[in-house]
Amino acid sequence: MLFGPALAAAAREEAFLSISIEPLKSAPSARTKMPSRYAKWCRSDPYDASMRNLRKAFESERYHPPRPWRSPEEMLMVRRLALWWWTCRDNNKPSGRAWAREKLGISHVWLLKLVRKFETDPVEVRRLQAYGDPTPEQLRRTKEYTQRMRERGELRLRSSRRRVPPAIPPAMEQFVRERFAQGWSRSRLARGFDLDRRTVKRILQKV
Repeated sequence: MLFGPALAAAAREEAFLSISIEPLKSAPSARTKMPSRYAKWCRSDPYDASMRNLRKAFESERYHPPRPWRSPEEMLMVRRLALWWWTCRDNNKPSGRAWAREKLGISHVWLLKLVRKFETDPVEVRRLQAYGDPTPEQLRRTKEYTQRMRERGELRLRSSRRRVPPAIPPAMEQFVRERFAQGWSRSRLARGFDLDRRTVKRILQKV
């Protein structure tokens, strides 16, 4: 038999056990589902929902395919010149980057994509070789076709806007040069002063 403080301690322990065990008995056996972070219309799968929406957009009456960048004649000439560069075995062969930008007016990545297509599609290679070697006169005429189509609004307009570098105060430039002279790297200068690495390089080139 318990008396006094011992009886009170036993009563508190019994009350604590009843409170802690009761919720476990009344808890449902099935696990509650976490709320989805996606909307109801795409909870099945984000990729599948995106593809369904894309198909709806293509089937819409308001959809129209994007306008090309060049005329069909110039696009064919670009492929012919890319194949000509790829099959060239001359020691003075220009680099892919220079050939793409200066001769074809395309990016280096797009030229490499065409080369990969030539490596896996011999039918396309034979089709382009059947036209013969491309000439500068043919390239000039195809560019004229492109210009005429662009004037008629049948091609995309190329943006002439270029990224203007931000104006840096002379005091900031002097501070950057001082830190560089103290041994700071260009990456540390860019992080420390919240500048672009090209901006840091431009500042240091003024010395």
